[in-house]
Amino acid sequence: MTLELTEHAVEMETKLREHPGVRQAVVLVWKSVQGEQRLVAYVVPDDGYIERTLVAPDDESRRIQKWRKTYELTQMGKESAVARPDFNILGWNSTYTRHPISDEQMREWVDLSVQEILRYEPSEVLEIGCGVGLLLLRLAPCCKRYVGVDNAPAILATLKKQMQQIGGAWTQVELLERAADNLADLAENSFDTLIVNSVAQYFPSLNYLINILAKTVRVVKPGGRIFLGDLRSLPLQGPFATSVELFQAPPAMSVAELRERVGKRIRLDEQLVLSPALFLALRQSWPEISRVELRPRQGRFDNEMTRYRFNAILHIGDAPAKSVNPKWISWQLERPTLESLAITLEKQNPESLAITEVPNRRIHQDILAFAELHTRSASETVGDFQNEIQAAANHAIDPRDLWTLGEILEYDVQISWAAARVDGSYDAVFTRKNPHEPTHGAAVEWPEPATIHDDLALYANAPMKAIPREKLLQQLRDHCQQYSPQTSRPNDIILLHALPLAPDGQPDREALPPPDGVHT
Repeated sequence: MTLELTEHAVEMETKLREHPGVRQAVVLVWKSVQGEQRLVAYVVPDDGYIERTLVAPDDESRRIQKWRKTYELTQMGKESAVARPDFNILGWNSTYTRHPISDEQMREWVDLSVQEILRYEPSEVLEIGCGVGLLLLRLAPCCKRYVGVDNAPAILATLKKQMQQIGGAWTQVELLERAADNLADLAENSFDTLIVNSVAQYFPSLNYLINILAKTVRVVKPGGRIFLGDLRSLPLQGPFATSVELFQAPPAMSVAELRERVGKRIRLDEQLVLSPALFLALRQSWPEISRVELRPRQGRFDNEMTRYRFNAILHIGDAPAKSVNPKWISWQLERPTLESLAITLEKQNPESLAITEVPNRRIHQDILAFAELHTRSASETVGDFQNEIQAAANHAIDPRDLWTLGEILEYDVQISWAAARVDGSYDAVFTRKNPHEPTHGAAVEWPEPATIHDDLALYANAPMKAIPREKLLQQLRDHCQQYSPQTSRPNDIILLHALPLAPDGQPDREALPPPDGVHT
């Protein structure tokens, strides 16, 4: 074994439990790659202590105001005077380069969002966080009623100006300046489509999002839907952070520093990041939700939106009459290629064909890099590490290739992330096209996680707690230094949501994750 329980570890556990911010603590000695011993503390923090002592009472409202002011500032510069009235993408910057995302990539992002929503033939729409109208200006002309909500007066003023420049009556559009959770005066069952697109990541907490969804369920008609677009994926938060830091790191940087930067990016992430499984948990708890679709973002461009984001469509009330019950093929067992799939579809012409656990080519190297990052020597350079990752065999399939294959062979292709796997793999269903019977509303029994938890906190990060948790870590380091000699202070303190438990209900020490640089 590479872990031990020593007298020092027992002593440190006792001392850590004395701190008011600690609910549970386990301390182990791990042997590092180089054979050195490292004392590692695993701590379940007391959230009540964090909220009482480290979080300001108005942090949530301050976080909302911060994002609002940031967005307003993007519209107040000289560039806003020349922005196209129907395509204002100021403020859309790449996380990798920090530069604006190209017009071509953003136009595809907008067009695909609009196409997906229009497939449901919306008539009465409520959009929360309508911004400068990237969706509204395209969807509203197709609707009988369109209500746009935003809490930023400067943004709504810009949108109104753009509508005037485009021309037309826009009599079906109503713009409301208010917070996203202020829906009390909207009538029950008054909209068939509710849109929250590329907005949820700026909500201050999971509870804030849940509160909004609870209110929106009330105003959506039976048979309608809630479209949550461009959500960041929690299972892929680590690979995304690794991908960004690898892109920005100089080749001579050490893997040790890269690990530190990746960990910091994850810990201090100020955006709300969600697991697709969250919406399956909500379906279990809320009888109003009849069906959930969880789709990775489409697009021919390879960027952070098509790699790491997904759409969640919550269907309210009536379930669809048509369902698809395909025969499932395991990619892991049969390893089909694009060519073998094409042959099967052409020669056998099945009504439907489904594949599960397809590795995603777009993120395959990022998944591998994140996994390998924690096993490499600290002194290895980023350049050498990156070269090995890029040289690794890649048998994954780009989702776009499946969509393209479907277009060629006249099959509708649905792709799902409902299983919420940490490796980013997806499930796909081919359904033969029938011009008289569209399949976009057909239900598929998608693979799902083996367990759906009642504790929704497992399905999101806690962006508001990032800085307070860093404060708690420093308090715990100071606490250990105060009570313990230098030789027995923890080398690492790892905060966990909960400790893994053995069958007897005691902490399962062997199931605890190793710190960076330790062989398991």
